Amino acid sequence: MAASTLNQTQALNGARFATRPLRPAGRGAAPRTVALATRKVNTFDGDWKKGFWGTGYFNEDKEKAPVNVLRSVESKKLLSTAGKFKLLSSLDKAGLNLAKVEEMKLLSKAEQAGLLSLAERVLTSDPGTVTSLSIPFLLASVGSLVFIPTDSLPAFIAHWGAFAVAFGGFVTFFAGGFVLAGIQED
Repeated sequence: MAASTLNQTQALNGARFATRPLRPAGRGAAPRTVALATRKVNTFDGDWKKGFWGTGYFNEDKEKAPVNVLRSVESKKLLSTAGKFKLLSSLDKAGLNLAKVEEMKLLSKAEQAGLLSLAERVLTSDPGTVTSLSIPFLLASVGSLVFIPTDSLPAFIAHWGAFAVAFGGFVTFFAGGFVLAGIQED
């Protein structure tokens, strides 16, 4: 009996458990364990080859529905909020309207530069990955404060300039991951 319980516990490793009584509480209730396991999908990487640095370790992926950014923007009513704050009319007063954008061919230039496909990849990527990209920038900003001397004026400018650029990258990726999580939230 103990061996079968151990095997069942090992088989359900990582699942959440809930305990409920089998009988009503008045007649000596015995607890019953129910597994609430999430559905996982095993992935196979056909291009993987064992190399000097490769370990061959594969994670299980949780099954997730693809992110539909337009549906998420619609459900959060972001466009009506932008209309409420008169964002488009203020851009029109500043001289940037749809006719100017078409005249300057900004969308076609952005497509040629790959900016629209990059925006699509970023909006459908994992928010945790975007947030974790901020760590090297944080380390670079701390490193610039520690390792760049401030003996002369050019070194002083390089010291604080490198810190500002690196810390700006940190804040951008760190906050961007949380913004992306908010957009992708169901």
